[in-house]
Amino acid sequence: MPRILVVDDNAMMRTVMRAALDRAGHKVTLAESGEKALKVVESGETFDLVVTDIHMPKMSGGDLTRTLRKTVPALKVLLISGDVDAINPKEFGDAVHALEKPFTADKLASKVAEILG
Repeated sequence: MPRILVVDDNAMMRTVMRAALDRAGHKVTLAESGEKALKVVESGETFDLVVTDIHMPKMSGGDLTRTLRKTVPALKVLLISGDVDAINPKEFGDAVHALEKPFTADKLASKVAEILG
């Protein structure tokens, strides 16, 4: 069962993404900020994919991605944003992808399945 870390400062978005990914058969852990996500990863949990909002206070999804990929260079990341122009996944490497908000639960599940292969 693939393990996914969902990071978003919006509680409703976290809930919706968890429900969609649970239905798709994934084990989901939630974090409400980049800082909390780092603590989860530093505690020793491993993930097959991190799904993170690009725009969050204090630590953006981009900063979170850069930090995580320093220790886990092949980590797969899905950046999400309502501003598609703010997402340039290739600046982070081949294992980073993007999805524009708003999206449906099916679209999220499909994109995650595509990334995880």
